[in-house]
Amino acid sequence: MSGALDVYIEWASQLEKALRSTVVGAIKLDAGSLRGVAFLGMGGSGIVGDILSKHVEGMLGLPVATVKSFSLPRYVGRGWLAVAISYSGNTLETLTAFQEAVKRGVAVAAVASGGDLISMSRKLGLPYVKVDEGYLPRTALPALLAGTSRLLEELLSISLGIEECVSALRDRGALDVAEKLARFLLGGIPVFVVPDRIYPLGLRAKNEFNENAKVVSKVEVLPELGHNDIVGWEGSPREWIKFVVLKDRYDQLLDFITSYIGELSYPVMTVDVGRLSYLQTVLYGSWVVGMASVILAKLRGVDPRETASIGRYKEAAKRFLESQGT
Repeated sequence: MSGALDVYIEWASQLEKALRSTVVGAIKLDAGSLRGVAFLGMGGSGIVGDILSKHVEGMLGLPVATVKSFSLPRYVGRGWLAVAISYSGNTLETLTAFQEAVKRGVAVAAVASGGDLISMSRKLGLPYVKVDEGYLPRTALPALLAGTSRLLEELLSISLGIEECVSALRDRGALDVAEKLARFLLGGIPVFVVPDRIYPLGLRAKNEFNENAKVVSKVEVLPELGHNDIVGWEGSPREWIKFVVLKDRYDQLLDFITSYIGELSYPVMTVDVGRLSYLQTVLYGSWVVGMASVILAKLRGVDPRETASIGRYKEAAKRFLESQGT
């Protein structure tokens, strides 16, 4: 158990090492002639695409797709760049979408610790980054994020600023925040509330508490939640739901929602995750919720490393693909 928490605590070192990742087979693409970028990935690997999609879209002004399925959207074709991200390198959905991208003539690159994704990239002469092995996929976020950033920087001749995140992961107060969050959530169902600009952090928080702490959790995004979910709160049981507002800066709408949750007598905790940049904010926030989810696992007496049900799903997915003749 303590080993899982130690991996999170050492995220700054993991990130620093991954920033030195080598891009094998790097080519230069003209960012100005690209039609779009697609990130392919699932779970703890797929969150990298969610995080970078907003960043890349803002920098390049291009359509960006995050693909969390077996197939690509029809509009992803020649002129697009597809980046396949799978920590194990063997994620069925990602491998299937990767192969489809190759067949369509998409410019394809990969990030993994090994597996079929690296083997196929080598065989096809495609650019790739191989990150360190030995982590649980969800704990390898800094390595995958840095590896993918290095890949994009090499291919597109841009700077994403990922190196600035190291300092955010050296905040000595982060563990205390994580412990307070874990104790607040003990015995409840977490509902994470985030503004749209940091939606990937809300999704990451939900996923971390699902996998590590083995609890159902939910993420709601402002302003959309103000048109639907806010009404559902009126009639839901107060004894189970606990709200966590992930706040990156002053926001009148977020303040209104926080106040309204309190009016309905729900327990609510605000966590200030705001840092100097978008990437710093999302990675720092991911660090805090990751540590909190492992601490909550300990408080609940469950093993954060165990995900037997995901293994069962993967077997079902394999049978599904075989039935489709894929």
